[in-house]
Amino acid sequence: MSEAAPRFGLIDGNTFYVSCERVFDPSLRDVPTVVLGNGDGCCIALSPEAKALGLRIGTPIFQVPKVIREQVQVRSANFALYGDLSARIVTLLRDLFPRVEIYSIDENFVDVEGLPNPLAVCLEARRRILQWVGIPCCVGLGTTRTLAKAGNKLAKVQSKRAVRAGALAVFHATSANIDQLPVEDVWGVGHRYAARLQQEGVRTAADLAARPAESIRDRYGVVLARTQQELCGIACGDLELEEPDRQQIVVSRSFGRDVTDPSDALTTFATVACEKLRHRGLAASAVWVWLDGNPHKGDGFHASRAVPLPHPSCDTREVLHALRSLTKAILRPGQYYKRGGVGLADLVRADTRQADLFSQPDPRRERGMAVLDAINAKFGRGAVGLGAAGWAVGGVRPGDRRHGSRDSQWRPILKALSPAYTTKWNELLRVR
Repeated sequence: MSEAAPRFGLIDGNTFYVSCERVFDPSLRDVPTVVLGNGDGCCIALSPEAKALGLRIGTPIFQVPKVIREQVQVRSANFALYGDLSARIVTLLRDLFPRVEIYSIDENFVDVEGLPNPLAVCLEARRRILQWVGIPCCVGLGTTRTLAKAGNKLAKVQSKRAVRAGALAVFHATSANIDQLPVEDVWGVGHRYAARLQQEGVRTAADLAARPAESIRDRYGVVLARTQQELCGIACGDLELEEPDRQQIVVSRSFGRDVTDPSDALTTFATVACEKLRHRGLAASAVWVWLDGNPHKGDGFHASRAVPLPHPSCDTREVLHALRSLTKAILRPGQYYKRGGVGLADLVRADTRQADLFSQPDPRRERGMAVLDAINAKFGRGAVGLGAAGWAVGGVRPGDRRHGSRDSQWRPILKALSPAYTTKWNELLRVR
């Protein structure tokens, strides 16, 4: 029986955040490298060399023994850089494949159905991404998205994530050749399900595919039953080319140091949340805010408040008006805060909002918000904004002139932040 032609591919950048750093800093290549998130707190990306030293995702950097810490290069998460390189990869893929689903910042599903030679096209995609962007990738192929995901995992094992792996970086997964994939690495199988399945003798993806569908559905539910069917080559879903509308948008951060007045931080978070809201064509019906103390100092303080808006709105000024009253209700004299966040909830489509007889959005003010967004999109976030709003939500470098002012005490200090190589003129690489 001939092998079924693949329908889907998954193209995934290897150790993506670390690879992005290595594109512009060759000294990091083949060197143990760690990318830190959450204000330089925890490891969020590790190079294979760093994993070989025993480091794990989620490990706080201060817990890493000094003898290991001295062997690794550390970088603060530079999400502007990672997002820009991710967008360049998507542009390349859309030149080669009829349909592309942006699954995450480092993963993209592609439609390979009907291509004369899917393997050759995937290899060409990998070559272009490596040559034109600088990111090494692995590719999984399959008749379903779950098999494509499994193929990507097996391609990484097969190629050992080598930059010049060639055809070894592509794996066409079928129900007959996924016996080397542990069941806990199957897309859609969580740790709890994996533990239960292993107790029942299901240790690999092939074991799960061989189980009767009725048994899986009765014992684990319809979601895992669909995963099992996809491992058997029966597609239960197609590419999702448009992101579904969100039910809420949340922006939150840990502060660079404990602060007594987080108003500037919360205003910044609300401004960024509203920008995301308008970008998706949505309007918020409610605003909520929360603040936490510093649990590392034994402060378990937590407070949150929410309030509905008079009408669904995407106007930053209306959100900030609600935010001020919420913040005032939460703040306590003498209390220090370590983390906070702002959420926009009960989201609806801005173009289909239900009209209200007594309260309606002002179209002139919303057009003003659209102009503000257009200017910031062209000249960079923070080019213009409301006087009450701050910016640089991602943090500041040591020595930044904003650092040290009273209003900037909340901003995370990113001690190892790489330059904005692709998004700021004054930080572009200069070749001598």
